[in-house]
Amino acid sequence: MARIFLVLAVIAVAFLAANFLVGLLAGDFNAAARARREAQAELQAVQRQMRLARISTAPELAAAKEKLAAADAAFQKPRSWMTIHMLLGSAAALLAVLVNSITITYFVGTSRWCKEVCETYGIRGELAERSTRLKRSTFPWALAGILAIIVVVGLGAAADPSGANFQRSSAFVMPHYVGAMLGLVVVMVAFGVQISRIAENYAVIQQILAEVGRIRAEKGLPTEE
Repeated sequence: MARIFLVLAVIAVAFLAANFLVGLLAGDFNAAARARREAQAELQAVQRQMRLARISTAPELAAAKEKLAAADAAFQKPRSWMTIHMLLGSAAALLAVLVNSITITYFVGTSRWCKEVCETYGIRGELAERSTRLKRSTFPWALAGILAIIVVVGLGAAADPSGANFQRSSAFVMPHYVGAMLGLVVVMVAFGVQISRIAENYAVIQQILAEVGRIRAEKGLPTEE
């Protein structure tokens, strides 16, 4: 199980790191979006003035259209990168949460199994208690990994100028950047701890299985090869 979890953890971290790089390559998306909104507002203001003056053409209109076209062209590249960033980020976040959740599910099932087997075969309760302690010491790390992902995603949504927070989105760019770096570190450390705990729990399970095999052999019961 530890090897399987290690592979899943490496894939999740690779997705998170790749998305962090994509976010850096996107450039200043907020600045491009702000310039585009300002050009749109300027064009609308010129059009409104022309309607009030009842004129159909004006040099200001052509200049405003050119400015909007230039701003829109400058907006397209960071917008494409940001679309990839958001899609890849969603996939990476879901994968990281899933991998952390696997640990929780694994320990819930195995710790209960250890307890029931020890009670059934009269095996010393120390082994079951060790599995329970491993579960309790691992859960906070799994939850820390999940919470780190939630915080990073929330900061990313706040920094998106195309969302409802567009007026204050630029203020969240740096917190999102710093949060992404710290979040990646937290997830990596959490995965490392979880891999270690799963390996320790596997050793406990092997000891219980060895005890079960010994007890069944002493009683003349069939044992699995």
